[in-house]
Amino acid sequence: MFANDIVLTVLVTTLLILLLIAGVIITMTLANRRHVQQEVKMAQMEADYEKELRIVENEVQEQVLSNVARELHDNIGQLLTLIRLQLEQEKLDDEILAAKLEPIDGTLTDTIEQVRLLSHNLNTEYLETHGLVYAMEKEADRLSKLRRLKVHWETDGKEPGFDKGRRIMIFRMIQEVLNNALKHASAKNIHISMDAANGFKLSVTDDGKGFDVEKATTEGKGSGLKNMMKRAKLAGIELNVKSTLGKGSIFTFTETPSA
Repeated sequence: MFANDIVLTVLVTTLLILLLIAGVIITMTLANRRHVQQEVKMAQMEADYEKELRIVENEVQEQVLSNVARELHDNIGQLLTLIRLQLEQEKLDDEILAAKLEPIDGTLTDTIEQVRLLSHNLNTEYLETHGLVYAMEKEADRLSKLRRLKVHWETDGKEPGFDKGRRIMIFRMIQEVLNNALKHASAKNIHISMDAANGFKLSVTDDGKGFDVEKATTEGKGSGLKNMMKRAKLAGIELNVKSTLGKGSIFTFTETPSA
């Protein structure tokens, strides 16, 4: 009888210990699950906050650019036109002086055209009415008129089905790529192609000096590229960058399936 009591005590004690261990495991599992859920929730809140912050930054930037565009068009453009009219009057008044003023007149005409195109491309209101294809054509035209490199523009003519916000973000990223190629790549040719018939795809290829992509995205100097990738993600666009030193660069923008 005494032996049976010992066995029963051992069994009960073992059962209690097992129940205690199970309780501890369940408690730890639930606590860990709550912790994971809390981390996921915090990460989502941070992502939402960053997304909202990017949207606000984008809206502020576009407002500033629109103001600059209006200033260029309404004030600077008109002043340049007035100077050209005065120059034309001087040419009419003095035939000898007219020949000397002809090169200046040509340069002034080109300047007025560049101011007009720049004003047009800074103000993205036309993106809502004309679309991304039209905006890219105008940007290619502006770069061509700079005569610093040869621009090759190709499109299937299909307009991507993006809302205005996404069109602006994509257009600004492409402008940044083009301006960087113009300033830093020392390229002679730049190829821009855009297709939207079977999903959006836009590529910018230059024959410039290229750069180390990995180094650019890990060092401080690559913050511009990293920020561009963040903006692309926010716009539902995948940005792929390939570059070889001495052989140029390729930037490819494609719409992500979940966008």
